[in-house]
Amino acid sequence: MPEYVELTDSAAVADDAAMRTVTALRDAIAERGSATWVLAGGSSPAAAYRIIAAEHSDALDWARVSVLMGDERVVPHDHADSNWGQLSPLLTASPRVGAIHGIAPDTSLDPQSSATEYGRRIEAQLQPLRFDVVWLGVGEDGHTLSLFPGQEPVWNSPSLVTAVTDSPKPPAERITLTLAALDHAQMVLVFATGAGKRDALSRARAGEDLPIAVASARAEAAGARVAWLYDDDARDRRR
Repeated sequence: MPEYVELTDSAAVADDAAMRTVTALRDAIAERGSATWVLAGGSSPAAAYRIIAAEHSDALDWARVSVLMGDERVVPHDHADSNWGQLSPLLTASPRVGAIHGIAPDTSLDPQSSATEYGRRIEAQLQPLRFDVVWLGVGEDGHTLSLFPGQEPVWNSPSLVTAVTDSPKPPAERITLTLAALDHAQMVLVFATGAGKRDALSRARAGEDLPIAVASARAEAAGARVAWLYDDDARDRRR
């Protein structure tokens, strides 16, 4: 079963995620000499990135860490909708953390070409293919990454990365890691903060086939440790 961790507020969620992430990355480096971290967008992850850059820059050798996006919008990296464009400055705010090896997708290509190129590059640069830490956000509709309800063919693509051309949430064109990619996860942290996430969290815990619930179960079945970090606002009041 996943670990469900109720925390007081979104700041506590960010702090807990930062500590868990730094510990897991440091352990991976001690074991294998390198570590890989899959990033997520959203306000709570953004707060955790700031904590890591400000408070944990000396915690490990960041040059041994590779980071990649769990999903990305097919827009230029300087576009306001770009996950990479929004997140990389938060990490590189610390010169030491900024030594990370970033694997950014080529979003100048069409979605299918971008997904294919990104998947190939991830597999080429990460040998063995292993994601030591994966961060997953939760949408109010229960989506995670760019895996949306009702788009099961996208979820179940056998590819590591697949294209999304009709996202119900703008922008429509995206690329995303698939459920198959989560077979390579070692630890997954799910962020759920705010009252807007309460329904999705409750439905996922009740066993509904929301993308985030399916993703969590897939990773756990493959051997990953999965922790759901949520704040009091997101807590199901019936529990």
